[in-house]
Amino acid sequence: MPNELPPNFGQVLEFPNEDLDVEFKRFLPLNDNVGKAKLAKEICALANHGGGWIVLGREDNGSYPDALPEEITGVDQDQINQIAAAYLQPAPHCTVSTQQPDGTDFGVPVIWVPACGTSPVCGKKNGPNDDRGRTQGVAKGVHYIRKAGPVSAPIESPDEWQDVIRRCVLSDKTSLLGALSTMIEQPRPAPETDDQNVLDADFEHTIERWKEEAQEHPYEVDLTNCFIAYGFQLVDAEPVTTDQLTECLRHRPHDTRSGYVFFDGDHNSPYRPFVIEVADHDGLEVHLNTADIDHRAIWRLSECLSGSEVISYWEDTAWIKSAVENKSSRTWGRGQHIWIAQHIANANNFLGTVKHIADYFNFTGDVRIRVLFSGLNGRILKSTNIRVYYSIDYRAHQNTKQVDFVLNVADLAAETRSSAIASIIQPMNKLTQGPAITADRVVRTLDGN
Repeated sequence: MPNELPPNFGQVLEFPNEDLDVEFKRFLPLNDNVGKAKLAKEICALANHGGGWIVLGREDNGSYPDALPEEITGVDQDQINQIAAAYLQPAPHCTVSTQQPDGTDFGVPVIWVPACGTSPVCGKKNGPNDDRGRTQGVAKGVHYIRKAGPVSAPIESPDEWQDVIRRCVLSDKTSLLGALSTMIEQPRPAPETDDQNVLDADFEHTIERWKEEAQEHPYEVDLTNCFIAYGFQLVDAEPVTTDQLTECLRHRPHDTRSGYVFFDGDHNSPYRPFVIEVADHDGLEVHLNTADIDHRAIWRLSECLSGSEVISYWEDTAWIKSAVENKSSRTWGRGQHIWIAQHIANANNFLGTVKHIADYFNFTGDVRIRVLFSGLNGRILKSTNIRVYYSIDYRAHQNTKQVDFVLNVADLAAETRSSAIASIIQPMNKLTQGPAITADRVVRTLDGN
């Protein structure tokens, strides 16, 4: 099931049968307490399971009746959340949408139940008793999960608790890191001063060279327009030599080398760094912008401890297109998508590299950050994860977005850089009107949740 919001409600109608995260209920009288308590039990189990769907008005075998039962006609989100609040603690906030299945002339209520947070969900009060005095639906103090069948049943063993506890611990970690990120100093707008000349010169030089080489080596998309440029400057840092820069990059810790690595180059390959002067300061450069490389890049790292790197979108590579289309029936057009999780990973690697450079040269001051996204117009938010869907067409209608800010280099530590990452990604993402990218969202994405 999708972990990114908003969920695609039409998706669940494609499931032919019930599953651990999909429950069908043809008849559930929500106008009396028995029906309410039974629904609360299903919500509780799905929340502790990690989220899932409830489709009202659908048979267990996946078929639909000739008409929607009157008892569930007109069910809305407020009604469902009132039931959850009455019977569960903490009460999940469910989302409800009416969807019309193929071959029917009526719509069925579809309920999306989110995963539990830092605490597992349990019964807040008992459902009504039957004629023999047995509790119907949910019971006070009982935690329910989804079990094979599928059924919603109480947790009865340590093994069944394991996944629930792990999910709550991860959620608590996310909340804690999010709280820490709001405590540190937020990125400040970059001042307009002469000190920016080094960053300006390096940034503009790298983009200019990128565009020149993009024309020489055609790509599936127009690289003169479609690229992302990253830049930084350690403010008032003492200059170093290109030999020192080389050693700095060679001593990069392995934990900063996962995924795409910024300012990287094989020193024994044709693409090893060379020295070139820009605006009276020397710097190392690498140009990986030839037709034999699918993902293109040009980077520059100067003796003034400023740097810039221009890369093509990972979303536009043949590798991503092939990976998506080989595992699903979806098509993945190159030059057509924005994959937020990849941009978060890129920003994380970029800031991690900047932190390493600062630490290597014992720099503790402020750092300027600049990122330019180009070629956004018409791109739509998508994910390579076939279980992640967007129910709305989140499309950018502006071609470029640049962000500039200043923060202390200490804020780029792995434990606290989520705010800086959000400050890079959210301004671009805002152009699509997609779900907001917050520090909490960044932490969840980097943790794979």
